[in-house]
Amino acid sequence: MSRGQREPSPKATDAARAAARLRAARRVLVTGFRGLNTDTVVAACDVAEALGAAVDAGDPETSRPAAPTIARVGEVTADRAELRDRADLVIAWFCDPDASCPGFSHDDLMPELVAGGSRRVIAIGPVAVRAAGIDVGHAACDRGAAVEAARVLQHMLLHGDPPAHAEPTVVAACRVLHEAIEGASCVGFVSDDSADPVGLEAWSLVHLVRTLAHRTPAFEIPLRPRAAAFDAVCTWRYGAAGAIARADRSGGAFLPGEASAEQLVARGEVDAVLVVGELAPSVEKAIVARGQQLDVIRIAGPEAAIVADLRALLAALATGGAP
Repeated sequence: MSRGQREPSPKATDAARAAARLRAARRVLVTGFRGLNTDTVVAACDVAEALGAAVDAGDPETSRPAAPTIARVGEVTADRAELRDRADLVIAWFCDPDASCPGFSHDDLMPELVAGGSRRVIAIGPVAVRAAGIDVGHAACDRGAAVEAARVLQHMLLHGDPPAHAEPTVVAACRVLHEAIEGASCVGFVSDDSADPVGLEAWSLVHLVRTLAHRTPAFEIPLRPRAAAFDAVCTWRYGAAGAIARADRSGGAFLPGEASAEQLVARGEVDAVLVVGELAPSVEKAIVARGQQLDVIRIAGPEAAIVADLRALLAALATGGAP
């Protein structure tokens, strides 16, 4: 290096090395994104576009072949504050809210409504929900009957009676819910469909809530973990909230199931992964299973530092990886 020429900073050197590794890869996946803000996600997508990388946050929905297209359109959802304030009937739909979101019952399901009056909580499914200080009713039903229960309850809301030939145990559970709904002024469904591999449970519950919402204020509170800022940025830039086979603002291919982070790693379709922030547990497991076959670069820490690292990486990619 000639006299007077500045040596590259450690950050620039690290970025150059990371850029060289990513450029040498056959196909790159950019994933992570849990809890990050919009600016950080935008910076990560800029890097993904420079690499022509696949982009996905590892949400269970994008691993399903149909759920993102049939369950997100027309969902009637609300935030937890609305549940606390308005819902005098809360239905835990085949889930244990505290197992999915620790502290949920204490924070959001207390017997007294914020606006006054009392609240009733009923769980349908195999789990009798236990919540301190809250009397939770239980409409017992097998876990595999979630789709059937939604169909039966929807039929009862529309016609008053269950459909012919419905499973008796499902009908009995739905009668409990139907009676409670008839006496409620606002109904909140709490769900966690992260264990639903196909997406039919999400689809059936969406249609049930929409049917009820036409006659009584009703909404769903999904407890599945979400990378909210990623969903917004990815939808705006590529047309869908994940499972983008190639980050390209002029036409990113949306391939649910095929281009989810977990599936790309598990099937060996990527040989390098750039992890930005916190990683979904299912994707971490898939990465560990690949072992030394996968080159993994992680960018973590305070968001300001993550953004700085991503911008340094983008600059290194633009200069061919030279510091």
